[in-house]
Amino acid sequence: MQILTVAVIKGGTGKTTTAAALAQAAAAAGKKVLAIDLDPQANLSLFIGADQNRPGSYQLLHDTDPAQLIQSTAQGIDAIAASPDLATERTTPASAKRLQRAIDPLKSVYDLIVIDTPPQMGELLYNALQAATGLIIPLESDNSSLQGLYQIADIAHQMQRSNPALQITGVVLTRYDSRPKLNRYLQEAIAERGQEIGAPFLIGIRPGIAIREAQAMQQSLFDYAPRSKPAQDYKKLYELIQEG
Repeated sequence: MQILTVAVIKGGTGKTTTAAALAQAAAAAGKKVLAIDLDPQANLSLFIGADQNRPGSYQLLHDTDPAQLIQSTAQGIDAIAASPDLATERTTPASAKRLQRAIDPLKSVYDLIVIDTPPQMGELLYNALQAATGLIIPLESDNSSLQGLYQIADIAHQMQRSNPALQITGVVLTRYDSRPKLNRYLQEAIAERGQEIGAPFLIGIRPGIAIREAQAMQQSLFDYAPRSKPAQDYKKLYELIQEG
């Protein structure tokens, strides 16, 4: 089974949209999937229709049995929701392994676990990377993307010392429009630099209003608009990850 952490040290990159879409794609493929929201903003919980008022990932990090925290959503995704309490987490000795220990009993239950993270370094990101087998790095086609790529790749390489199972699955360009020459140039630069540091380029996700509409109605993108361009691209991304 795979445990995918979606992370980058930058806001507004489509990180949570990507985490939700991967969980939704797995559910649409008939897989048993668990989404864990470690971002205090709780947008993943919102997008997949999880109840944010129930105990969730904060309690998971504090030794609560995960079976008491998992809720089933109408999208066919099991979820452990986030809460603002996550923002109070602080690093302590060996604390980065709390999530890894907590979800170990779940590995035989699910085909895929997807973990969303806050867009900054800290305890929650370290826990998510320590628990993961794969890292998905979502970026946009802008001038700061390479810096964001280098930052998260460097953190991942450091985390591999304590979690050798962690691999950088690859980079995803979100809201990617290939028509502007600058976007194509940046995509090529990201692919080239990513290859050099062990972060292969996977796919560009085309923009589409269907994503925002599905999120607003708390529906799976693959139920709401399965033929939309972003749904087609996220399905292909999921398939690429499975093939890898």
